[in-house]
Amino acid sequence: MTAAKTPSRPRRFLIVGLPRSGTTYLMTLLNAHRDILCAGEQFNPYAIINAEDEIRNFPALIKRDAAPRVHSAAFFKAHAGSGHKRIGYKLMIGHNIRMLTGLSKMKGLSLIYVHRENKLAQISSLIKADKTKRWAQSREDAHVNKKIDAGPLNISQYWHEFATYDFLFSQWFDSLPQKKLMLEYRDMFQGGFEQRICDFLGVDHDPAMKSPLIKQGANTILERFEKPGPIRDYFTRVGKESWLGREI
Repeated sequence: MTAAKTPSRPRRFLIVGLPRSGTTYLMTLLNAHRDILCAGEQFNPYAIINAEDEIRNFPALIKRDAAPRVHSAAFFKAHAGSGHKRIGYKLMIGHNIRMLTGLSKMKGLSLIYVHRENKLAQISSLIKADKTKRWAQSREDAHVNKKIDAGPLNISQYWHEFATYDFLFSQWFDSLPQKKLMLEYRDMFQGGFEQRICDFLGVDHDPAMKSPLIKQGANTILERFEKPGPIRDYFTRVGKESWLGREI
């Protein structure tokens, strides 16, 4: 009698999340593994076109957004011969609704959803990056300690929006049929995480795995602001004072 074959793990994967949730950190961590290739945001509006040359690249934009699943399949096909055991990319929530609605039909994928419970940390990071256009860095400089000029009103709008997106998305994500993993930002900085993510993807742990990225702001979140007083008062009164302290 022939022994039943053990189902092979999906070779392809996607990282899904909102901006400043830790998806780039995870991408760079996985890319440091000898057997993993993890690309950036294939459906970022500017991943195909250049803002200064939009007209010339317009056909490529149409081709991608008219058939997003075809574009995704072409990405995996282009890297199939790379020699990596696992291949994936980032799919940011909000970049392509047709990819999300069609995700349940895409077989042979492992899914990783990254979210960030501390919305003050997430939104302050977003505001800073949006103003400076520095979305990631691997070397410490003056930008890391640059304070954020933002008040409770602006932050209130953002954190409620992002909290709502995560609340609704997490329930839908849980219903997807694929092999999946839900991560909170702080999980990635806990001991043993590298082994955990390798086990999920079905590859041997690589001791060389390390992201080159550094935090772009103080770990004590309240210290990120030019005028911390109103921020402290607001988040204390709404019952989120835990967001003011150290995140990791």
